[in-house]
Amino acid sequence: MNAISKLQYGNRFGDDVTKIARMSLSVAASSSDAEIAQAKYSNWFHGEDSKSEPMATSSRKFRRITAEMAVAEVAAATKENLSILGDDASDLFTSKLPVGHKMRKAIRSSILQGIPYLGTCKFGEIITDRGQDKYGVTQIFIANFDGNLDTTEGANFYNPSSREFDQMFYGVHIIVDRFGNTLGFNRNRGNNGIAFKTKDITKALYSIASVSTGLSVEALQERALSPKQAVR
Repeated sequence: MNAISKLQYGNRFGDDVTKIARMSLSVAASSSDAEIAQAKYSNWFHGEDSKSEPMATSSRKFRRITAEMAVAEVAAATKENLSILGDDASDLFTSKLPVGHKMRKAIRSSILQGIPYLGTCKFGEIITDRGQDKYGVTQIFIANFDGNLDTTEGANFYNPSSREFDQMFYGVHIIVDRFGNTLGFNRNRGNNGIAFKTKDITKALYSIASVSTGLSVEALQERALSPKQAVR
């Protein structure tokens, strides 16, 4: 494990976040929840080299979270920091996508209800279908937690595995009107509307590349192997 992967959440968002996790923020309901700040925060990106890892740049731009902040301030700071990470994630993935891909940058962060330090950030959109008055769109996200996604009507979409910090990438298929307003999930695509969900950045890259180019993951993997096989 390298030095980057050993960094804890406090190192990135402010040392006082370890105190916040023990405060009454409507989240520390048990001793295990109270120890959340001690859990190691997974590395956001595991690029092949240091240039692929945007955290070195992102962390210098983060708004610090301190123990004196109210819940609303913690949420606002987290939302701002997630937007920074989303922006860097978009740049990272875009730099590795095949020429001619159709993903465009689209940054929008949000916080989980009742957990002011966990949230997600949309960082990309891909138009997959065009109709006369509505469109099919795949939205790409990064989250600072791990969990399950549920597109069932009336269900809570986010179901975190725990209150600990983690990371996952995911994509959802939605339908929007011609003004860009969301009409709902497109459950006819993917797994009931879920394009992909993974903690593996390489799998996320192939999934995004597949949606944004129309090529299968297998075809993309074969293309990626071809240059390596040619130099043997």
